[in-house]
Amino acid sequence: MYSIHSVLSLCTSIVLLSLAGCGDDTVPGANDSASQEPSSEVQAAPEAAPADTGQAQERFDLSLMGFDDGDTEEAVVHVIEFSDFGCVHCANFHMDSYPALYEEFIAAGDVAWKYIPISLAGFPNSREAAIAGECAGQQGDFPAMRSRLFELRETWMESDDPEELFVAEAREAGLDVDAFQVCLNESEAARERVDEGTRVARAVGVTGTPTFVVQGHPVQGAPPLDAFQEVLRDLVAEARDPGH
Repeated sequence: MYSIHSVLSLCTSIVLLSLAGCGDDTVPGANDSASQEPSSEVQAAPEAAPADTGQAQERFDLSLMGFDDGDTEEAVVHVIEFSDFGCVHCANFHMDSYPALYEEFIAAGDVAWKYIPISLAGFPNSREAAIAGECAGQQGDFPAMRSRLFELRETWMESDDPEELFVAEAREAGLDVDAFQVCLNESEAARERVDEGTRVARAVGVTGTPTFVVQGHPVQGAPPLDAFQEVLRDLVAEARDPGH
């Protein structure tokens, strides 16, 4: 089993701490990425309690969704990230902050990180990019494609033929290019995984990317690196030594 945090319940309302993020233009009240500035502090906001409607809350098992970094069995802190390859804040986070977080927490075995690629805000070719990530993941090399998709974000967003760029990056990563191209063009499973991730994100109240669920608490937007490190250090220390 991935962790107790791999299952989310749909709440009628959910409180999210809004930091710098890319908004979903189709959702009322979504973040305006042009006006969002990074907060100097980060504090995971608690999930709002579901209203007593007498109806069962929808639950989502995330164990088979997205891609895991780290030891999901031994890690004491779990982070779920909903991210859109078209989002500049998602790109900046993964190019600037994630490597340091990976080195300190994930590689050390303290944190397991689940990345769920979604297409939320209608960025050009972002769904196709997410499918490319899924196709790389089918060959066990999602992280390399994720990095390249973020690095080349502006290029494929402006392209009339992003498939050509995705195939070139698959070749550069050493993937089976023929299988990758078949997946891009024909794989219903890759498309369904992207669409299901997006559906689940909307259902649990995600209106902007990146959104993180840190040990069960949602944070919408990319926190500053030092603030994210401080929170994870505290959570790991508490989990490792509950008496302190």
